[in-house]
Amino acid sequence: MAEALALVGIVANIIQLVDYGSRVLKRLEEYQSKLGDIPEAFRHIKTELPVLLDALWQTKATIDAGSMQDESKEALLPAVEGCAVQIKALDDVIAKALPALGDSWARRGRKALGSLRYDAKVEKITAVVRGYIQTLTYHAAASLRPLADRTLPHPTPSSTVPFRRDPHFVDRHILSDIHCKSQQSASRVALVGLGGVGKSQLAVEYSYRVQENSPATWVFWVHASSRARFEEGYRKIAERAKLPGWDQPDVDILKLVHSWLCDEANGRWVMIVDNADDLGVFPRPSQRGKGSKDDVSSNAAASLLEFLLQSLNGSILITSRSRDVAFRLTGSYADIIRVQPMDQAHALALLRNKLDGSFEQDDAAALVEALDYMPLAITQAAAYISQRAPRATVSRYLQDLRKGDQDRAKLLEMDIEDSRRDGTASNSIIATWQISFEHILRARPSATQLLSLMSLFDRQGIPESLLSGRYQEDNDASPDFEDDLNTLTSFSLVATDVDGYQFEMHRLVQFSTRKWLELQGELEG
Repeated sequence: MAEALALVGIVANIIQLVDYGSRVLKRLEEYQSKLGDIPEAFRHIKTELPVLLDALWQTKATIDAGSMQDESKEALLPAVEGCAVQIKALDDVIAKALPALGDSWARRGRKALGSLRYDAKVEKITAVVRGYIQTLTYHAAASLRPLADRTLPHPTPSSTVPFRRDPHFVDRHILSDIHCKSQQSASRVALVGLGGVGKSQLAVEYSYRVQENSPATWVFWVHASSRARFEEGYRKIAERAKLPGWDQPDVDILKLVHSWLCDEANGRWVMIVDNADDLGVFPRPSQRGKGSKDDVSSNAAASLLEFLLQSLNGSILITSRSRDVAFRLTGSYADIIRVQPMDQAHALALLRNKLDGSFEQDDAAALVEALDYMPLAITQAAAYISQRAPRATVSRYLQDLRKGDQDRAKLLEMDIEDSRRDGTASNSIIATWQISFEHILRARPSATQLLSLMSLFDRQGIPESLLSGRYQEDNDASPDFEDDLNTLTSFSLVATDVDGYQFEMHRLVQFSTRKWLELQGELEG
């Protein structure tokens, strides 16, 4: 099934594939009817498999009718081959995970427990199958369009990245990690770290390097802080690619772009999904409201996850403050790159690039250390000094930063405009981190109480014994310390030591936390 398909034999291969897939589907149906319910992941693929088989059959019918051009047939070969690989993989999983009719009750019980290990693999098969359904459906529909529509020249690949390249960019060797992980087909890679640590700037620089090294590759930028902004990003893709009907008032823009991205004939693409910080923007398909369909035909009901396809001709780079969101979008911790604050050498290089005048090396080293080597804080400090030179200097800024909490807060709350950052986002490091605090307060208030307590201690070497069971309010049910701690580490606000029993916070994170908690009235007394 997995061997290369010859163009001339695509119809015969589809017939064999539909027959094979029908037998696999029958196994699932027999198990459900005779032995009871099946695990949720298997229910999902059981819903998608008939749709895939129908799409394959429609593709065969279109080819038989002579409506499909040879170019489309050739473009479909990898999809048909991929369908065979996924159905074979599903067949193998079923054999290992689901009990057979002749199995003893003991063996059935062991398999039922063991089937949980295969959930992630089946969900991955389901996601890939959905992508192939869209590819097959797109080609079948495109073949029915008038020839004049199909022979229009394709627009030249370009970029929708809304930011200029930063001439002061400092490479921390993270770009090579992104490049390495993005080489696999249908890759998804996520940059995760504190707000202001430089994730989006890395993504911007990466986008320009992709354009330089591969001019035939589309580069798309989608802001993902809300569903509305996600759809806006897809609308810009549709406009740039000149998709038919993109400007119609009733167009389903998500479905339109999704179908176009599925079509390998449109060339390679890279999509950057920026600021994907909120799990609520990307609910799992099973978390949608009752009565919604399992495909992407309903824009209003479908989860945005279903429009981030896994296509052989595309790759996705995600930036997020939240490790949990990054895992939901990538499906693998191995595909998450932790972006830490800079080391001293890179931080000094950034400060030097941003400042025109000269400065004392010792003062500069002390300043970047006081700013926790955070790129956004360093950039804002450099902008403040440049804006107010010659009265403002590195030395004077450092002195003001050390004066006291009020002077420090005034400097860190400065919001000097930067055209290379999202216009709706604050450039203040304190305001940037407050976005993470707000996410946590909405999603898990007890984690905010834990953060409140932690901010009162010395920022390093905080023992678990001073935290667990000591931060809940009298009228609260006992919070789960591990879940609260996981929330804080997911947003990079807290780190653990090697053994995981002592905790620490960055200097500026602790200071910003206290200021925010004071405003919220959440600071523990």
